[in-house]
Amino acid sequence: MEGITTIKSIQHISPTVKVFGFDLGGVELDFLPGQWVDLYVDTGLSVQVGGYSIISTPLQQGIIELAIKRLPHGRVAAYLHDHAKVGDEVELRGGSGGFHFEPEWHGPLVLIAGGIGITPLISILRYVDQSQLDNPVELIYSASQPSELLFREEIQAIADRNTGIRCAFTVSRPQGGAWDGRVGRIDLELLREHAPTEDSLYYLCGPPSFQDDLSVLVSNLGVKASMIRAERWW
Repeated sequence: MEGITTIKSIQHISPTVKVFGFDLGGVELDFLPGQWVDLYVDTGLSVQVGGYSIISTPLQQGIIELAIKRLPHGRVAAYLHDHAKVGDEVELRGGSGGFHFEPEWHGPLVLIAGGIGITPLISILRYVDQSQLDNPVELIYSASQPSELLFREEIQAIADRNTGIRCAFTVSRPQGGAWDGRVGRIDLELLREHAPTEDSLYYLCGPPSFQDDLSVLVSNLGVKASMIRAERWW
């Protein structure tokens, strides 16, 4: 798709992240869960482009949702956080990217996210759940603070009602809020507890250091490189 969309909704879901809903104006967006789109935003001084993973699923017609984090180097994100309002028009192009749910794969999925890296994985998780697919799913999610565990209540609710889906959360710096769950980064102990090693397709998404560390840990579990998918934005 390449065209003009309209901001339909804006929701502040964490201190640094807003979810924007975009009305596609009757145009169908062809994408797979996990893929991303480019937004072209006129700031008044120039047109800036930013790429963001789609958090909604292809089952939702006429609208897509993006969770956008304010980052020091993100001009589009800063503009959207500070100036965007419902009714504004934004040019959108996509969906794109090789990091996505693979419809031909019917085995277990292990989704491992760090921080805002949850965005493509929540789309995959929602799709598996909404489509009532048989793929068992383990989602392991780490964030710096409890407030940055995006969609945690929704993820837990999905796992509570869907016996094929399990989730685990950990926080590296819990002083940012009340937290009685696991503390620390994702490590081999957590992976061994929640991540099956045989016949599982792994998806890793997060900052560069997270990707590097998790690639090593997952390999140490005995997972073949051909069974690992990784998404890098930075």
